[in-house]
Amino acid sequence: MNSRYLMVLFLTFCTVPVTFASPSIKDIRFVTGASLGYSNFSFSEKLDHEISFPSINIPLVMTFEDWQVSANLQTTLNDADISEEEDTGKASRDDLDITLGYRISKNWTLFGGYKYGNTNIQFTPRDIDEEEDLSITNERYKQKGPFVGVSYHWHFEKAGSLSLSVAFADLTANNVFAENTDEEEEEEETLEFDDLTGAVSGDTRGFSYSLSWTMPVSSNLLFQTRFKINDYQQDIHYNGVEFKGIDESFTSLHVGLAYVF
Repeated sequence: MNSRYLMVLFLTFCTVPVTFASPSIKDIRFVTGASLGYSNFSFSEKLDHEISFPSINIPLVMTFEDWQVSANLQTTLNDADISEEEDTGKASRDDLDITLGYRISKNWTLFGGYKYGNTNIQFTPRDIDEEEDLSITNERYKQKGPFVGVSYHWHFEKAGSLSLSVAFADLTANNVFAENTDEEEEEEETLEFDDLTGAVSGDTRGFSYSLSWTMPVSSNLLFQTRFKINDYQQDIHYNGVEFKGIDESFTSLHVGLAYVF
């Protein structure tokens, strides 16, 4: 298996790594390492602004002939600061993708797998009387489920490879929403999305898009940059009220190195 093909398989599923691993079987190849970058999370119906995290990816990839299996963990390095109308807070994010891919031609690869994502936020009120106890609340936005996709690769003799991937995900959402503290609500006011509290489940569907460029540094060492967008819509049924098409997005940009064994 040549280094160019390994490079294409790697960029299809992983984000930029730096590495160390050892082959166990002659025809099997491994890639592993770590990559650094930034990620942004947007949930406009619940949050006033996007959350930006410094993030790290830790991939583990195994290839055999035209097949590849990979696991990719992405997590935040530091908590992001949150600033809402009545609250401040901290947020963190974890993602895990497990993917199986098959190369059907020189340029095309089909893949599918299972993904998990979880955003945790801790809110603290801005203004509180000295005699009152500090009231800290927590929210969680969790998604998990299968995805399928396809990627196309362009090969350039002296400029490496460019890859474009598109995938569709059908996920289950499990949220925990804190009580809205922005304003006093009237008893007979129509229920709005921002009024939902407690454990709230829903269905999340949408597409992810990825653009990667990979350049060989040596026969085994690769440089890569990758930009990815997860663009999802969530449908929730709550106490007889239906909320459809709630936008939720997650984007990331990473740059780094990978080593193929």
